[in-house]
Amino acid sequence: MFTTNGASVNNCFEEYESDLSERRPPGLLVRKYGGSSLATPELVGGVAAELAALTGAGNRVVAVVSALGDTTDRLIALARRFTDRPDPRELDQLMATGEQTAAAVLSLALARRDVKAVSLSGDQAGIEVTGEPGAGVIAAIDPSRIVDRMREHQVVGVAGFQGRDVHGELLTLGRGGSDTTAVALAAALGSPECEICTDVHGVRTADPRIVPDTRPVPAISYEAMIELARYGARVLHPRSVVLAGQRGVTVRVRHSAHGGPVTAVGAVAPLERGYEVIGIAHDRDVRLVRIETAGLSPEATAGALARLTGGGLKPDVLSWPDHGDLRFTVRSAAPLAGRVRALLGDLNVGWTVDDDLGSVSVIGTGLLDQPGCLAEVVRIVGELGVTVPAMVTSPSRLTAVLPTGLLDTAVRALHGSFGLNLPAEARS
Repeated sequence: MFTTNGASVNNCFEEYESDLSERRPPGLLVRKYGGSSLATPELVGGVAAELAALTGAGNRVVAVVSALGDTTDRLIALARRFTDRPDPRELDQLMATGEQTAAAVLSLALARRDVKAVSLSGDQAGIEVTGEPGAGVIAAIDPSRIVDRMREHQVVGVAGFQGRDVHGELLTLGRGGSDTTAVALAAALGSPECEICTDVHGVRTADPRIVPDTRPVPAISYEAMIELARYGARVLHPRSVVLAGQRGVTVRVRHSAHGGPVTAVGAVAPLERGYEVIGIAHDRDVRLVRIETAGLSPEATAGALARLTGGGLKPDVLSWPDHGDLRFTVRSAAPLAGRVRALLGDLNVGWTVDDDLGSVSVIGTGLLDQPGCLAEVVRIVGELGVTVPAMVTSPSRLTAVLPTGLLDTAVRALHGSFGLNLPAEARS
């Protein structure tokens, strides 16, 4: 809910519009700049120059920022110089300074160009969150302070990734949370669009570091973008896309420093043919957990699974055949054997963890309506000569779990097999 006590957000913005009715500027721009776009003083200066040009043309700008470059990683490393297991609350206090620093630096760079600007923390920007440290969720936004600053013709730089709860505690939103901050602010301010400025030219049909002949995706639905983001594409955080879909905010992904293709994420009309392959996603951090069920009752097996999920493991693809072990995948960058051992150590249950796995996913719409799509994935994977430990299908995603060493080959093969290296109008 993006409302304030007593007055709706839209009413606040309409009042601001009336103050500027004589000038009728082009409109409000909510932009998010990722850490790679702000990694050096030169890049920060380039962003400031672009924002100065936009304000000079009469735009009102809210710039949501991530921490500069690899600041977040360095802050986590700093915390671990003092303890292997940092207190979550104190880690949030430390990590939030990265975005606050970026917002202040950008404001200073704008001031150098004679542009009035102000930096705000998430709390100062009116962002209320709920949840636990490192996993906060935006609950409400009071944008009145941002609107007041725009009345004064200031560029408002907002530290992404953070807010405060009803008890006054600072909480971060988890990695990638600045995307969500930007979309939430766009919705709260009544903007129909939000721009995500990064170091890539929009969303591509695959990772260009693996597939040289990728194509830009001009438009993609919220649903397909969520699947791409969840299963390997790093351009947008999936939570931000979910929020954008709920609030009807179109998200435009563009390069922060260079012109070129832009991807619009929003409502997309279905194709007449009913199905479409949009892109290939991959994830190198997949773990396969096996619970040996021989000699165990169904209740004991279910109890072991409950112990694991209650301990924080999140099964992605789960298989429990009538005669065979319980198997499920977990998407995790960290090895899981130690966690599984700690959770199941006092149970008489055999288990194994395979850490050397990844996943490749064909993302699209209506994929199960075209039987050839699944058949082609099975054919490509079969030609790799490996046994697939897990596979999942849905109308928007066909995912196969593979050894990590075969992922790049699989991505390139699927990209070419589905014609994604061709212009969209040339694909069969």
